[in-house]
Order: sequence, then structure tokens, then C-alpha cells
Amino acid sequence: MKTFTQHATLVAILSALSAPAMSADMPTLYGKAHVSFGSVSEDPGAADTSSNAVTSHSSRVGVKGKIDTESGTQVIYKMEWQVDMTDNAKASADHIKSRSQYIGLKGDWGQIRLGRDDSPYKKAGKKNVEHLSDTWVDFNNIIDKGQDTRNDDSIAYWKKIGPGTLGIAYAAGDDDPAAENLGESTSIAYDMKMGNIGFAIATQTIERSLTNDETGLKLSFGYKMGATQLGLMVENVEDDGTLDDKNTFFSVKHKLSDANSIVFEYGTKDQGLVDDATMTALAFNHKLDKSVTVYALLADGADGGLDDNSKLAGDSSVMVAGLIAKF
Repeated sequence: MKTFTQHATLVAILSALSAPAMSADMPTLYGKAHVSFGSVSEDPGAADTSSNAVTSHSSRVGVKGKIDTESGTQVIYKMEWQVDMTDNAKASADHIKSRSQYIGLKGDWGQIRLGRDDSPYKKAGKKNVEHLSDTWVDFNNIIDKGQDTRNDDSIAYWKKIGPGTLGIAYAAGDDDPAAENLGESTSIAYDMKMGNIGFAIATQTIERSLTNDETGLKLSFGYKMGATQLGLMVENVEDDGTLDDKNTFFSVKHKLSDANSIVFEYGTKDQGLVDDATMTALAFNHKLDKSVTVYALLADGADGGLDDNSKLAGDSSVMVAGLIAKF
């Protein structure tokens, strides 16, 4: 019996070793550390306030990878967390946040992702216009942050078509049956690049309440002319429950050399009020390496122009230096 058991075990091991199996690449660990130091001030209407600030800007760490299957379809996955590098370690409630975390399938037919992920609307056209992402002057101060979403409970389909990529996503919203999927959204975008020209169009509808939907529509255009890149994004957000937004964001990036560049950004948010919120920014970037950048940033926000992402209300200003290291 012992000999039979030993032979049976050996056969089982050899059969397992010879059977078709999935091939998994080693997961890739990646991240970004982004911290700035400088002076920020705001006038929310009662009194001017100012302070020196050491701020972590969406610093993150994650792991991603793929698994090849016998069918030719790949399993893809990504798990990413945001880390506040300047937070009080004992006040950990806001120290770590979930970012994109999904699993999916990828093949010649495109890819499907399930989990938490940036909506096609959020991704569309950003490379055309945004060169100061995650800083105090992230373009979400102007481009509607409520539409620029990373969706929970989502399923998304991505496919390269012609010179661009088509993205379609549905997010289920609240899982509670009593809430009737409150917060559910649908998003569709096409983002393309042809030579020196980039173009994107995107729309997204979000159920803000059981009786009110909010719909965003945005167009993005980019043009590279030698060492200079021009970008323009216009957005219209309609919401029966609040003020509609008509947002415009313009940027210029000019390379002075392989290591140095300057960026100018201007945006305005029109909500039909007496004064439109505006944001103006000027930055100098210096690359110490392909993965390490230092920068100096000056910015001004009028009537809440730095409020949506930077949380600087009223008239406000920023004068900071920052360090970004990617790995």
C-alpha cells in the first residue's frame, strides 16, 4: 500500500507539472513621493490668513501585474494606495486612502476592468492640458472635481480604435437596495492622438439624488509646436439641483532644454455668479533625472479659483517649491 501511495503521489506531481498552467509575471511595485514647501494664503471673506505649509500631494504606492493564460487572454490587476507623507502618524484616519484597485481581462478585443478605477471621463484629454497634476494648481480647481471621478463598484471596457482609445464605464453606486443605486454613473470617452495633435471628447452622467442627474460634457484639444505644447479644455456641467458650470482651462508648456521647462496655466469657472472663479499659475520644472523633478510654483486664485482641489477659499495665493520622485 505504501509503494502504491508513493507511486500515486509521484504520478500526481508529474501530472500537475505537465498540465497547462497560467504564467504570472512578477508583480511590479511602483509609487510616487510628492511633497512641497512654501507659503499659502487665503481671504475667505472674513480675514486674510497665511501660513507656511509642508504638503504631501497624492503621494502613492501600488502594485500591478498581469497573468498570461493558455487561452491568450491576460488577467490584469492593480492595487494602489495614497499616502499622506506629512500627516500626523497618530491621526491615521486620513493617512492612507484607496486609489485605483481593480482586476480584469485583456486581449485583442480590448480590456475589461472591475473594481475601483478612474472613469473614462476623468482620463479623457488630461495629457493635452494638465502639466501640474496633483500640485496646488491641479486642474480640478477649474475642471469639475465632482465629474472627474474615480468610481467605486465599476465595470469598464477599453479598446484602441483608430488613432485613439474608446472607454465606456458603468459604476453601480450605492449597493443598498433602499438607495436604488444612488450615485450610479455612466461614462464614455474617446481620446486620440495624431502626430502633433491631441483631441478628446467625453460625457458622463451621475445620479446625484433619486430625482436629479448631473451631466458633464468636455472637449480637450492639444497641439505641439516644436518645444511648445498648447492645450485647451472646455467643459459644461448641467445639474438641476445646483449651479451649472461652464469651465475653461488653458495651458502652455515650453521646454527650455531637456531638463528645464516652464508652464503657464489659466482657468475660469462660470456658474452664472457676479464674479467667476479664476486660477492663474506659473511654474518652473527642473528634471534631476527621468524620475525626479524639482519645481517652483506661483499661483493666484480669485473668488475661489483654488478652492475645489486645493481647498483655498476666496482670493488666495501659493508660492511653493516641490520635489517629485517616481519609482
